[in-house]
Amino acid sequence: MTHETTRNPVITVVIPLYNKVRHIGRALDSVLAQTFSDFEVIVVNDGSTDGSEKVVERHTDPRIRVIHREHVNSEGGHAARNRGVAEARADLVAFLDADDEWLPGFLETVLRLYRRYPGCGAYATMGRIVEKTGRCRTPVYSTIPVPPWEGIIPNFFRTSILDPDPFNSSTVAVPKRVFGSVGLFPVGVPRTGDTDMWCRIALRFPIALSTQVGGVYHREAENRIWHGPRPHNHRAIESMEQALQSGVLPSGVPPRDIIEYRNKLHITCAAFCIAEGFHSEAREHLRAAVPTVRLRRARLYWYFRSFVPRLLEKWVRRCERLLARDARV
Repeated sequence: MTHETTRNPVITVVIPLYNKVRHIGRALDSVLAQTFSDFEVIVVNDGSTDGSEKVVERHTDPRIRVIHREHVNSEGGHAARNRGVAEARADLVAFLDADDEWLPGFLETVLRLYRRYPGCGAYATMGRIVEKTGRCRTPVYSTIPVPPWEGIIPNFFRTSILDPDPFNSSTVAVPKRVFGSVGLFPVGVPRTGDTDMWCRIALRFPIALSTQVGGVYHREAENRIWHGPRPHNHRAIESMEQALQSGVLPSGVPPRDIIEYRNKLHITCAAFCIAEGFHSEAREHLRAAVPTVRLRRARLYWYFRSFVPRLLEKWVRRCERLLARDARV
C-alpha cells in the first residue's frame, strides 16, 4: 500500500443511524457533495429494522464505513455517536444526524475555523431549519455579529440565553482530543445529551462559529428523536450546577450567565412538563429557576400556565354541579 491510502483523513464524519430509511440517502449525498473531500464517513447503524442499512450499502464510495451495533432503547442515540468517535481516525470529528443534511461548503468552513482557531473545543456553522409545516427559516441573533462573520463566540452562555442555540448536532465538528477532557455523550439521555455535551465543552473551551449556513435541520422528518414524550429533566442542568459549585468557570464569563442559562434549562423543562400534564413537576423546575432577571417574564408565564388546567378543571366541575342542581329543580 502507498502512503496515500494508509494515511488518516483530515475529518471524520459520524452519522448515527436508526430507522431513517427515507432520509439517510439525502444525508450521505450531502456529505459526498462537499467541496472538501479528504474525509471518512462512519455510519453507525444502531440496529435499524426498516432497511436503512441497505440504502447505505448502495453508496459505494470507499470513504464510507458502516459499523453495526445492537440497538438498546435505554441507551439512546448517543451511544452510537460515542462509537463513531471511538472509531474515528481523524483529529476533527463532524456530526450529522441521518435525517439532516449539509450544504456543500460545511466541511470546508469548519476546517477553516479549526485551522484559524486551533484552541477551540468546537467549530460550528449556523443552520437552516425546516419546520414541520415545511417552512424554512434561519434564526436571527442579537449577540452575534451579522453575517458574514466568523470568529470565537464571546459568551456562549449569554448567547444561548438571549438567542436560539447557535448550532445543533448536525452543524458542529469537535476535535477528538476534546472528548478526552470533557467526556463522551451521555448514554441513556436520548434527547438532551447533545445540549449537555455542548455545555460541557463551552465550560472548558472557547467555541468558534461561522454565520455561514452550513446545514439544514429537518424538523419535519419522520422518527425524530424529539418525537414522543418530552424530558422532565435536562442533563445539562447537572453540568451547570457542578460548574457553579466547583467555581471552575470559563474565563470572562460572569457566574450570573451560568445561573441564567441553568434557569433557562429549568424553564424549558417546565414547559415540556406542562405539555404532558405534569404540572407539579413543572412548578418544581420553575421554583429552581431563581434568581433570574432576564427570564423573569418567561418564568412567571409558565408558572401561571402550570395552574391553568387545574383552574379550568375546577370551573368545569363547578358547572357540572350547577347543572346537576338545576336538573333537580
